[in-house]
Amino acid sequence: MKKIVKLLLKCILVSAPMWGMMIFFWQAREYYSNEDFGYTWWNQEFTQTTHQKYYKYLVLGDSSCNAAYMPEVISDSMVNLSIGGSSTVEEYYVLEDYLANNEAPTDVFLSYHDSHFKYTEAYWDKIVPSHRFNMLQDLEILYNVAKYKDDSFSREGMLAEYLAAEFYFPSKYITAFNNSLGENRFAKLEMAYDKIELHGGRYTTLGKMEFETVQDRVYSEMPVKPLYNYYFTKTIELCVENNIAVHIVKPPLPDNTEMTAEYVEQVFYYYKYFVDSYPNVTFSWNTKIMDRKLFADEIHMNNDGALAFSTTLKNEYKDIFPETRYTADMMLAVDDSIQQENIAGYLMHFIGDRDYTVLMYDGGNCARQFKKQFTAPVGLRSYSMKEIDENAPNADNLYVLLAPDNEAIDFTIEDDGTSLVVKNDKLGDNRWALPNTSCISLFIIDNVNEQLVGIKNIQYNTTDKTFENYVF
Repeated sequence: MKKIVKLLLKCILVSAPMWGMMIFFWQAREYYSNEDFGYTWWNQEFTQTTHQKYYKYLVLGDSSCNAAYMPEVISDSMVNLSIGGSSTVEEYYVLEDYLANNEAPTDVFLSYHDSHFKYTEAYWDKIVPSHRFNMLQDLEILYNVAKYKDDSFSREGMLAEYLAAEFYFPSKYITAFNNSLGENRFAKLEMAYDKIELHGGRYTTLGKMEFETVQDRVYSEMPVKPLYNYYFTKTIELCVENNIAVHIVKPPLPDNTEMTAEYVEQVFYYYKYFVDSYPNVTFSWNTKIMDRKLFADEIHMNNDGALAFSTTLKNEYKDIFPETRYTADMMLAVDDSIQQENIAGYLMHFIGDRDYTVLMYDGGNCARQFKKQFTAPVGLRSYSMKEIDENAPNADNLYVLLAPDNEAIDFTIEDDGTSLVVKNDKLGDNRWALPNTSCISLFIIDNVNEQLVGIKNIQYNTTDKTFENYVF
């Protein structure tokens, strides 16, 4: 008996470092994991929490979907629950988690790139190691993978690989830990959490990246593998069971895309089956192609593309999104996009009909042209500062831009000798240094949250009588 006890003690002592590392990787995951894991944990936390706020609209899909839908543009009652790299398989369980903890939404939007009807990029590299789903859900996935004999999802020894991740075996996490050395991953994860929370589930890492290519991409077929069709069908059936209207929306692609007639026919044929077979299911593919400058790569929209797509979607589904009021949370998210924006045209589209006070300084006798080219197309109205306060410094060159029916925030302007100072009780005193060049300078104030969003300058070429594309 003593020999057995000694042997057990030796085994425990020998394996103690491994158990210690397993406990460390379990308890300290925020200190070595990257931002992708942070996004996945936010998604997990959101769907497994019972919210006091009722969300009428859920967005489910892959990374192309996540990049495209801007809840802050569409509706304060929308949340984007798509996970980057996921397929129809993973998103079924995202919906299942949400419905287990919250009242069913009225509408669900489903959007996937074709590739995620034939393989997943997220499950083994992100979903499993981040413990996004519970064990029963994961085992159900692995059972169905084996049942459908799907070689794109299965791996040799996949059950052992899953269990190694489930119990935090060091072999699954040591690489991530080594890569994190010298980095403050915790701070990065906090920032990622804050960003995704601000933007209603949408990642913003693609930002202002612009897709550049000289090659065309041809789409000639839409292959759908049985496993992915099974889960797409289950998702729609789960919605139908809960009286949720389903809107299948196929995201646009950049203008280097070529689609054969056979491909287009296959797409409509596949999705039409669900429209015809289930109640309250629609399919939309009204916009097939968009300018490549609106994309970060071959399938993911950048911020400007998301703005264009979301604005179009909101107009297309006016009967679903009747509200026009922009809440404080929506405005804060748009403020963040405005701060990132570096193209004049899209800057004005972000301002659009939202509740901003925009002070405009004309430093190149170009206000008339700027209003015609940029502000009139988005419906902004212009008021001369002379009409508001004729004693304001530079009143002849200052204007206030407002959306119809909006009122300007209370402010006064003074000149301290080196720059203008815009004063407001809530904003305090904010310096506005006017550039020493021919340009339009914009001082942008969020009226709802009563905060300065930023100052943007657009260079004017007095020789060509044109504005530069990029702001400074």
